[in-house]
Amino acid sequence: MNLTLRPYQPADAVIITSCLKSEYLMRQWCADRYEHYPVMPEDMNSYHEQYIDGQRSRALTMTDDDEIVGYITLRTPADDTTEQRLGFVIVDDSKRGRGLGRTLVSMSVKYAFETLGATKVSLGVFENNPSAIHCYEVAGFHRVSRQDTESYPCLGETWNCIEMEQYADAIIRDIKSDETPLLTEFLYEAIFQPQDAPKVSRIVLQEPMIWAYVNGFGSRTGDFCRVATIGGVIVGAAWSRLGCSYGKVDASIPELAISLYPEYRGRGIGSRLLESLLNTLCEKGYEQVSLSVDKTNYAVSIYRKFGFETIVEREHDYLMVNHLNRR
Repeated sequence: MNLTLRPYQPADAVIITSCLKSEYLMRQWCADRYEHYPVMPEDMNSYHEQYIDGQRSRALTMTDDDEIVGYITLRTPADDTTEQRLGFVIVDDSKRGRGLGRTLVSMSVKYAFETLGATKVSLGVFENNPSAIHCYEVAGFHRVSRQDTESYPCLGETWNCIEMEQYADAIIRDIKSDETPLLTEFLYEAIFQPQDAPKVSRIVLQEPMIWAYVNGFGSRTGDFCRVATIGGVIVGAAWSRLGCSYGKVDASIPELAISLYPEYRGRGIGSRLLESLLNTLCEKGYEQVSLSVDKTNYAVSIYRKFGFETIVEREHDYLMVNHLNRR
C-alpha cells in the first residue's frame, strides 16, 4: 500500500458518497448534517462550499496509489487552534481488513499535531458503532466523560455519542535561561489547593518562604529545572534548589518542586518530569533530594512510588526524602 493524505477535491465526492451503502451507515457517518439519503456528490460539494473553509476546517482524502480509499475532516471547535476535532470518517467498505480506518485516523492525528500545531485531538462517535470505537482506541484515543455529550434523533431513535480524545506527546528538556520567569506561574500551580476551596490569592507568592523557590533561579549552584513542552509550549516544570524552604533538610540537599497546568494533569507528564529531574540530580552527583507535600495531596502516593520516604510528619504536611543512591 502507498497511502497518502491530500486535500479533498470536488471530484472525490463520487467515490466517497458511494461508500455510504445504507442510511444507517450514513447517519453513523454524519448524524443530521445531511438531510436526505442517499447523499449525492453535489450534496457533498455544496456542504464543503458552505462549511469547509480551509482555515478552521479542512477535508482530507486518503488515497492508495491515487485510488480514493478514505475521507476525513478536521476542524477547530473554538478560536483556540490547539485543539482539532475529527469528523466524517469513512473508508471504502470493500477494502476492509487492511487497517485503512486506523491508518486514516492515525495519519490525520499526526497531521493535526505536526502540521497544524494542535496539542489535543478529539472526536465524537455513536455508541452503536463499536467497530469505529475500537478503531479509535487502537489509534490512541481514550474515552472521556462529559456532561454535555451530544445526542441526535436518527431513524426514529435517539443516538448518544461517546466523547474521545488524545493528546500530543510531551517533550522533556532543560529549561532555557529566558524561560525561567515562567517558574513563577508553576510555583503558583504547585501550591496545593483543595478542589472545593476558594482559590489562593497570588499575593501568597510574595511570602519569603514561597518566593525562595524561584527568586533568582538559575543563578545558584544546585538550580536545575526540567520542563515539559507540548507543541512548543511549556506545560509543566520540575525544579530543585539547595536548602530551599518548606522541604529543607540540609543546606547540601536539593529541595524539589513540581507542577503542571491543570488541564495537563492525569496524563503521566508529571511522572515523566519527576523521573527526569531525579535522573539529572543523580548525574550531578547528589545522593538525596527532599520535598514538602500536603498530607491530603494525591501526589503523596506518586512520590512514594518514586522512592520518597517520610522523615518528618508535621501538622499539615510530610517532609519526604528520596535517597538517589538507592535508585
